[in-house]
Amino acid sequence: MQQDWTRREFLKRSAAFAAGAAVSTGLPLRALAGVREPYKPAIDLAVASGASPVKNTLAAVEKLGGFGKFVRPGDKVALKPNPIGASPPEQAINTHPEMIGAVVKGCLGAGAARVIVLSHDSPDWFEGNGTAEAVRRAGGIVKPINDRADYVEIPLPRARLLHSVEIARDIAEADVFINMPIAKHHAGARVTFAMKNLMGANWDRIILHRLDLQATIAELATAVRHDLIIMDANHALLTNGPSGPGRVSRPQTVIAGVDPVAVDAWACRYLDVRPESVGHIRHAWELGVGEMNLDRLKIDEFAA
Repeated sequence: MQQDWTRREFLKRSAAFAAGAAVSTGLPLRALAGVREPYKPAIDLAVASGASPVKNTLAAVEKLGGFGKFVRPGDKVALKPNPIGASPPEQAINTHPEMIGAVVKGCLGAGAARVIVLSHDSPDWFEGNGTAEAVRRAGGIVKPINDRADYVEIPLPRARLLHSVEIARDIAEADVFINMPIAKHHAGARVTFAMKNLMGANWDRIILHRLDLQATIAELATAVRHDLIIMDANHALLTNGPSGPGRVSRPQTVIAGVDPVAVDAWACRYLDVRPESVGHIRHAWELGVGEMNLDRLKIDEFAA
């Protein structure tokens, strides 16, 4: 039976579970949606369009209230881009490095004690596509998370296939988690947006493919509370994803929000697919992760 929860109801239920789970397992509350009440913007999605990826990024975050609403002085911030490959941003394979640098700088400007940019991917990719340079220049820390000691086990009580997952410890213990995917095609999952990007924050990715990729991506999304999502749709990979090369369009857009289902549902338009036709988006909505029905959301589209 489908459950049409509001985000507030979802957070209340998640927080209630988190409190009990933390007592029994000692797991960090952050990953289980329990720490502090997250900032909820007045709008659900900010969609900024223009020629500059950095201006689009900053304008979208500002429309939600600015970095200071998400990041408090002394916070530890974990930021998850899609850093695969060594291609330039125009090929739409990895999150635009200058966007990542701008977000690192914005978080530090809001008082963050540190910003760690991480993914379960090759260090050579971070260096080759310019992500590492942009992060260091902005004052952040680059951390490929390729050691199992970098992960912590999180139970998934709402999942049907996965009993638990091992999530990056830096995300689990962060005060703020920011997901920065890029909009692109994926041969197995059909699309790779915010929720699919979480696979690079999870230790065992093979089991998701072995079980049911669409269902398990949605179940993985129940393990982590997003504090902010900033989607790179300045360029979008339409074919041959996730590694390309393929056909690329130029939406020249950045989408920001706090609901991964809503962000992913909006991004579907750039690949000409319907949100409800993408299994993991539909499953995540059914699990109460977020809202798939865009007509129920407050969305602000504007020129940056």
